[in-house]
Amino acid sequence: MSKVPDLQIEVQETLRRIIVKMPGTAYETRFGLIPRGLCFLSGFGQDDRKARVTSLEFTLMAKAAATEKARELGWLTDEKRRRGWTDREPTRRR
Repeated sequence: MSKVPDLQIEVQETLRRIIVKMPGTAYETRFGLIPRGLCFLSGFGQDDRKARVTSLEFTLMAKAAATEKARELGWLTDEKRRRGWTDREPTRRR
């Protein structure tokens, strides 16, 4: 039996959020879209004894699944990353 479980992915398009859950466990993470990519909003916590993976392992799998889903939706592209606010030159005062 594989250690990697099926993940449930929910998209909240108007809020630009992706929620990843592991059915049968308490694991759930929420990611939001920011100019540089996905931002972890909530969900990391204690291990769930019913789960076959640790909370950390779930969080890593959830991040990968959310990133893949965001790419499918066209939310993440290399061009959008380059235009992100952290890549801009500082504004000089006159």
